[in-house]
Amino acid sequence: MTMPKGWKNEQTTISKKEKENSNEQTEQSSSKNEQTSSTITVDDKIIIQELIAKHNVALDNKNIDEWTNSWTDDGIWSTTFGEAKGKTELKNLINQVTNEFASGKRHLSTNIIIEGAPNNTASAQSYLIVTEAKKTPEVVASGTYTDTLKKDASGKWKFLQRKLDIDLVNDSK
Repeated sequence: MTMPKGWKNEQTTISKKEKENSNEQTEQSSSKNEQTSSTITVDDKIIIQELIAKHNVALDNKNIDEWTNSWTDDGIWSTTFGEAKGKTELKNLINQVTNEFASGKRHLSTNIIIEGAPNNTASAQSYLIVTEAKKTPEVVASGTYTDTLKKDASGKWKFLQRKLDIDLVNDSK
């Protein structure tokens, strides 16, 4: 290969010992990472994405039971509207939210990033966009979700914790 004028054509040689040391460090690093997080499959990621979508659709359709069943028994939802822990509090808070704020809206999650974590858990981050659905369509709110999900005893992914940070609310009528 011809190098651009002024560039040096130097070859770097790595000794066999340096290669072995590099490989050992990589293996040790991989081993440490496996201890701190678990592998998550593509199937798991798809299931989690569908869970996030079903969670939004259940909210939009005021299907409180389906929405509540997407949580672990000790799930925690932290929002601008309050915090709820456990299915009874979750159900009470979502009833309040659907009656006061979410009626006639569409909740859309985008840019979903899912990673494995220890002990059959996963973390997810996503954007939330809320649009008006009953009047002239417009974005009425946006924010970010930070989630921790856990597989239950039957192997189903559920929300263990969801934290919603709202960054835009449009109060125009």
